[in-house]
Amino acid sequence: MIDQNLDYLASLLCQNRRQGITSDIPFDLLRSEDDAWAVQSAAISAFANDAVGYALIGTCPAIRGTLGLASPIYCPIPVGSVLQDSHGPFRLPQGFIGAQCEIVFTIGGPLGADHWPITRDQFCKAILSYQPAIGLVGRRGHLTGQPHLAAIADYAFHVSTIVDKYHEPTGLEAMDTIDMRASINNVPVFQSASGEGLVDPINSALWLVNDLIARGNYLSAGDIVATGSIIPMLLQILPGQELKVELSGVGDASARFL
Repeated sequence: MIDQNLDYLASLLCQNRRQGITSDIPFDLLRSEDDAWAVQSAAISAFANDAVGYALIGTCPAIRGTLGLASPIYCPIPVGSVLQDSHGPFRLPQGFIGAQCEIVFTIGGPLGADHWPITRDQFCKAILSYQPAIGLVGRRGHLTGQPHLAAIADYAFHVSTIVDKYHEPTGLEAMDTIDMRASINNVPVFQSASGEGLVDPINSALWLVNDLIARGNYLSAGDIVATGSIIPMLLQILPGQELKVELSGVGDASARFL
């Protein structure tokens, strides 16, 4: 059970999430990472009865620098925050920060339940399927206090994850060498050949799993992991624009925004 001040902070975050608004929230009440994780947990529990997996933010140094993060952060994905139709249109939320080009892995069985660290090979064998995705990153509260602690408490800035169709887990060993292209209204904004400049999504997911294990948690069968941006930037989207992400051997995801 968390103290009254932190419970108040969590209730404000949940209220703003329900109403789709951003407002002043006293993040300066957070004294430590333990406080921030406790507020995140309380806010998400109040918002939704269950979660479908985890979402990562800040998996590359450039994005961590932009957001003021000391390390990658993550949060449970509340039920209803994964949008299956990747064509939209979707309304950009208040407090929108940017869009992530990412991959979503679905896990086929428990992973980390024995509390032993997981290897890359073990993680790959546990993948049931994967999907190209677009992650929306945004705030529920205006920034006060320490940016890293505020980000953890503020649902790790995760808003929603827009996914395309499932793919069988083939070619995982080459996922760090894929070609990719991101475009806004058909104008390229980022391109990579043979993985140059990309963040390895499997390494990102593996870090998350092992951090969960270190905190006494694990992944269950059917859980998903949204890997965070595989490119070193958050993409700025405006109402009326369409974002398309194309990944060789993986597929593509696109979304129109209002």
